[in-house]
Amino acid sequence: MVKREKDKIALKEYFGNRSELSLDDLRAYFKINDPEIPDATIRWRVHDFVRSSILHRVGRGLFQLGDAKQYHPELSSRSKKISTFIRKNFPDVSFCAWNSDLLNEFAQHLSAYPFVLVDVERDVTESVYYQLKNNFSGVFLRPSEMLINDLLPDFRSPIIVRYLTTESPLNEEKGLPLISIEKMLVDIFCDPEFTFLAGSELRSIFGNVFKKYIVNENRLLRYADRKGRKQDISKYIYDSKFLRQ
Repeated sequence: MVKREKDKIALKEYFGNRSELSLDDLRAYFKINDPEIPDATIRWRVHDFVRSSILHRVGRGLFQLGDAKQYHPELSSRSKKISTFIRKNFPDVSFCAWNSDLLNEFAQHLSAYPFVLVDVERDVTESVYYQLKNNFSGVFLRPSEMLINDLLPDFRSPIIVRYLTTESPLNEEKGLPLISIEKMLVDIFCDPEFTFLAGSELRSIFGNVFKKYIVNENRLLRYADRKGRKQDISKYIYDSKFLRQ
């Protein structure tokens, strides 16, 4: 434990406030005290730092230094009930249910109109929608942006059923799918349900996420690419310097 703390302090002293490091950065760091250190040894030490949580892998050849941690969303009871219902009635279907007020952890202002998003495989979206509609209140199938803005605030925690983008980055807990932080960021950047998050509010969410949690940049950009917005979100992230604080 003492050695790990010393290693962490030494890395912070050398790299300062930088939160993202490349393998070349770490190679240069290790060669300060041992110019002839083999590359295999460097890779082993980096692997050991990752295993010890001194470094966090955030992309191919990219690492994060600091106290960031993995994101584990605390779903609302309504989201949990919906997830359990879908898993029971559609056991082989890929889906993800999550509540929009998860964003309150990162936003400047709390949302007054939380809603639940249910992303489901395209082929079974309508079937899932009708089953949910028969068992839950306030269920909508891919509503227009106008409907979202004008009608949904009249419902308490409405459910929006949408298509699940293929290869969406999801996690899992107790057999139920969980939204990843990468999917959350891409969705609020791209999707019409989140057009109310603009300007400083969106920047606040992105900035706080990158400060507090481990974000896998490669995973995020692969998903953004599936939604046709890779270049847009990549430019937004780097222009705002979320990854290089």
